[in-house]
Amino acid sequence: MTIHKSKNFSHKDPATIVNVQNNDSFERCNISQLIPNTVICNGKTGLTFTSCNLVNCSVPIDSIKEHCNTTQVSRCKHLHPEWTALPDEVENCSHVVNIDTLEPGSIVIYSRKDTVL
Repeated sequence: MTIHKSKNFSHKDPATIVNVQNNDSFERCNISQLIPNTVICNGKTGLTFTSCNLVNCSVPIDSIKEHCNTTQVSRCKHLHPEWTALPDEVENCSHVVNIDTLEPGSIVIYSRKDTVL
């Protein structure tokens, strides 16, 4: 069993979390992902996460999570163009919360917002 302390795996491919074995523990680690429900540590069992940032992570079902942020957030590429891994919703963006049309030029203004799932 290894204890991973204060590591930063945020916004990285979950496959890059190397050397994780069954029954490992994570303390104060940032593992947050861009896409909601990203599977991390697939196939591992008995993991413990304590005071970790697990935003948008889906950990193995038998994992123990103590005092972790497990929020799932759908982010909009229109609001975060620098995050190239986000899906590009050109039409019918699910993050649009308001549409205004300005006359006389018929300029359309879209108001978007990231969504907590």
